Amino acid sequence: MQLLPPMPSWTGMHPLVVHFPIALLLVAPLLVVGALVWKSLSRGLLVAALALMAVGTAFTWVAVSTGAAAGEQAERGGARIEAVVEQHEELAETTRNVFTLLTLAFATLVFAPSMMRRALERVPFTAAHAAFLVLYAGGAVFLVNTAHQGGRIVHEFGVRAEMSPAQSAGGMVMPAAMLEAGESGESAEEEARENVTRGSGAAPSGAAASPAGSPAEPSARPQSPGGGESARQANHATEPSGRP
Repeated sequence: MQLLPPMPSWTGMHPLVVHFPIALLLVAPLLVVGALVWKSLSRGLLVAALALMAVGTAFTWVAVSTGAAAGEQAERGGARIEAVVEQHEELAETTRNVFTLLTLAFATLVFAPSMMRRALERVPFTAAHAAFLVLYAGGAVFLVNTAHQGGRIVHEFGVRAEMSPAQSAGGMVMPAAMLEAGESGESAEEEARENVTRGSGAAPSGAAASPAGSPAEPSARPQSPGGGESARQANHATEPSGRP
């Protein structure tokens, strides 16, 4: 009995790691709001929020790396899915960069008063963190849009990742119909040219075959010399006689 599942390939890791930044980075601002509401717990809540941001941002780097490897395989599904994959990759890279900057800015906001040995007053404290939450909301929009495009790739186009490296070296699997559509779209023009070539080559050969086929028609079978007389005698025998 196997206690642990097999370790997936690097491309197969994408579905496992991609949900961590979504969850962690969307929960972190709730702790910041809690720090603004409960002043006595603000220090602990802000440190916890920073920890969630740091871990979530780290997972964005892993998710982008595994997603880039998996995207190379998913783009084989045709032009339409390739466009969605490229948009998903661009949004993911933007989200990663935005949250890297937001995490560094929030770390400065949390630890700067301690380093300066001067706590912020209530009004500056609230204003600074409220401004940060506004910027964070913009990053959350990128995060949600990135997740939406990734969901389209899985649920609309049916692209999935192989969990075991022994199952597929590519790491991504697409429905057979999608692969056939992509391959047929790429080779449609070539097949059309081949059909035209076959059609133009078949016409002369067919025309040349017609004269050769004419003499092959079956000729009338010659009758034996006595065949006509025997037939007349047989007909005469079968005719009803008009005599009494």
